[in-house]
Amino acid sequence: MKKTIFLILTAAVVLLAACKPTQDPLSHLTDGVTVITQTPDYISGTTAVLSAEVTADDDGLLLELGVCWSQTGKPTIDDNNAKTYKCTQPYTYFANDLQPNTEYHVRGFAKYGTEYVYGDEKTFRTLESGAPATSPVTTLEATEITATSFCAAATLKPFGVNRFYVGICYSTRPDFTYDDREGGDIGYYDSNNDVYPVCCHGLTPNTQYYYRAFVAYNNGTDDYGFFYGDVLSFTTPEMPFVLNITTDYCDFSYGGNYLYAVGYGNCNQIELVDQVGFCYSTENAYPQYESDLHTTAATPTGEWFNFSSHIYDVSANKKYYVRSYARYKTDSIKYGNVVSVDTY
Repeated sequence: MKKTIFLILTAAVVLLAACKPTQDPLSHLTDGVTVITQTPDYISGTTAVLSAEVTADDDGLLLELGVCWSQTGKPTIDDNNAKTYKCTQPYTYFANDLQPNTEYHVRGFAKYGTEYVYGDEKTFRTLESGAPATSPVTTLEATEITATSFCAAATLKPFGVNRFYVGICYSTRPDFTYDDREGGDIGYYDSNNDVYPVCCHGLTPNTQYYYRAFVAYNNGTDDYGFFYGDVLSFTTPEMPFVLNITTDYCDFSYGGNYLYAVGYGNCNQIELVDQVGFCYSTENAYPQYESDLHTTAATPTGEWFNFSSHIYDVSANKKYYVRSYARYKTDSIKYGNVVSVDTY
């Protein structure tokens, strides 16, 4: 009877030993460390962003963190690979030498002590050559739109490249790139808002514009590669008409028996100004062009202008009220301030 019991126990021990899983050297379940392969992103015909992260019981044993990839399954460090020794989390690598329309396999890996540990395998396919890639850069809505300028901004997610610049470019055509843009500028990172703000100038009033964010990155050659955000649009408003005019001074010339008036002004659409001069009266403290006397000076030709007039045949011992005027858009009048002068 005792012999029978011994045989049964022995068989149970053998059975348990046979069911115990063997240690897979490529497993991500190695004791003390777990590697996570993140889904590849921003895939184009020749590029993809590959990422991995790791958790470890003892960070001091974590010596390397990286990704490896190949066109066959279960890639290892003997295949294409990229890694960091700083083990910053997560590790992101920009693979830029891939073949178009090709299936790739990628795994994250870590060197934990003397062992290499691998994450789950992810599979992706590159796009056809020239097909647009998903992008890490996002175009934000334009603000502060004027007749000649606008502001916009871009946001950027990590994509495994350290040498890059971000900005906004624009055109009057919707299908444009950085190379055939009509304008734009580079943004500088605003850490408070996590954006790259840009303000662009030199636009034409009452015109539809298309704009998009871009990130230009160094791809290891003399050329730069580009990612783009969505194309958005707006229409610039009409240019607001601005006209300012001032009566500078007015003096009386006793010997010549005339008044000499001087004024200045500015206008952002000077071609709409037809006439400038001075209105004057001895009775109306606010002389008008239509109801009182007036003189005409030379028509201004520049945005900022000065003008003057001689007012003859004035009477002695009178107080004259004088103010500048400008006629614009044919039938509108803008007045300057009033100055007074006494004759004798």
